[in-house]
Amino acid sequence: MKRLSFALAPALALGTWLVAASDDTRPMHTVARGPLTVTIDLDGSYDSLDSFEAKFRQDVYAGELAIAKIAAHGAAVKKGEVVLQFDAAPWQKAVAAAENELRAAEANLKAANESCEWGDKQDGLTLANSKDGLMEAEKELEYFNTIDGPQMLKYNELGMKGYEDNVKDQEEEYAQLDKMYKSEELTTDTADIVRNRAKRALDNAHIYLEMRRQSNKKTPEWEYPRRKVAVERAVEQAKVGLAQTESNLSNGKTQREANKVRAQMARDAQVEAFEKLKKDGDKLTITSPIDGWAIYGQLAGGNWSTNDDLLKAYKTGEKVGANVVVLTVIPSGVKIARVAIPEDKALQAKAGLKASVAPLASPDTKAGGTLKDMSPVPSGGVLAAKIELDAPAVSVTPGMKCKVSISVADLKDVVLVPASAVGAENGKSCVWIIENGKERVLEVTLGMNNGQWHEVKSGLKGGETILHDAPKK
Repeated sequence: MKRLSFALAPALALGTWLVAASDDTRPMHTVARGPLTVTIDLDGSYDSLDSFEAKFRQDVYAGELAIAKIAAHGAAVKKGEVVLQFDAAPWQKAVAAAENELRAAEANLKAANESCEWGDKQDGLTLANSKDGLMEAEKELEYFNTIDGPQMLKYNELGMKGYEDNVKDQEEEYAQLDKMYKSEELTTDTADIVRNRAKRALDNAHIYLEMRRQSNKKTPEWEYPRRKVAVERAVEQAKVGLAQTESNLSNGKTQREANKVRAQMARDAQVEAFEKLKKDGDKLTITSPIDGWAIYGQLAGGNWSTNDDLLKAYKTGEKVGANVVVLTVIPSGVKIARVAIPEDKALQAKAGLKASVAPLASPDTKAGGTLKDMSPVPSGGVLAAKIELDAPAVSVTPGMKCKVSISVADLKDVVLVPASAVGAENGKSCVWIIENGKERVLEVTLGMNNGQWHEVKSGLKGGETILHDAPKK
């Protein structure tokens, strides 16, 4: 609920009258000076900045939370007194499980470190073998180019020459035998045997020579080039193999190092989680940091979440969720009231304005205060703000409702006109003035208003006669 209040001098109340001149019976008003008080009147609620919310504020523990002990609703509590305690058995099981996970993480880290150590050694041997393979292939090519290849061609050449020499030898030998047997007086049978044998050997030598001539091109044209290509390819394959080995070893080392880092991070995270979990155990017992009263539920924006279901739910053995406010300890003496300022009054309401606050139960018991912490962002058409009381209110408790009146202005001697007399002409604020029985439009500059009266900053001085109600367009 909101309204604008005002206070004017009694003389202003007599400024409106009826003009009987000619046939004009419209209400008129004589402009006068007087006081103008502008306030914003709102409904509010008392709140507390020093209250303590009892809830389990966990870091990592996400297990069961069963109430083992809780202060009675509305009970007076002292600073340091236990107001809420949870069963520690589920937490202890979580600690045991976390210890086991920590051991597993440490074992994984140890394995990752050893994998890096032994992997580096194995990589060294693998790389050395690959380099040796390239060196052997290069040596094989060098030997082929300088020794094996030339010898291969030379052996082929010598083999051919050997066959040719053999044929020559056979021919010479056969010629000598034939000559010798012709000059010797040997039996015909013996001569025939020796000559025939030599002739067969010579014929075979010619056959072998022809065969050798046919196959002689195979070595330089096929066997040598293929052998050379094979040796050269072996070198290239060894180079590719070495490059692949180096790449694989590098990637393998990167993977091992990454696994080691992950294992280290996992282990460190497990250590951190384990330490936080152990500290969470201390939070299972909650003590009040202040003297006050224990109220089940949460005080938010001056309103309690307490209800009958909540009162039934919060007892020994019942389970609650983490970060749920189970109860709130409120101190004696309320220091603030919360209000919601409508957007249409946002420009009038400024931090630092004075206000009066009265309990709904005792409207005449007013306390002074100051408008503070007004939100710059509206929500649902209102801006949240609080009134800081000049002195703590001890007769009320947080959550109780109140009436708030914010003093916007208290003007003493200003030109005033009824709100109904102000209209618009060409987008300008105007009044309709009566002079010598004639009506004319007069532009005015307006100041503050309280919903019934407007302050006129320029355009009127007082004493003018104007229409009480601006003409309707």
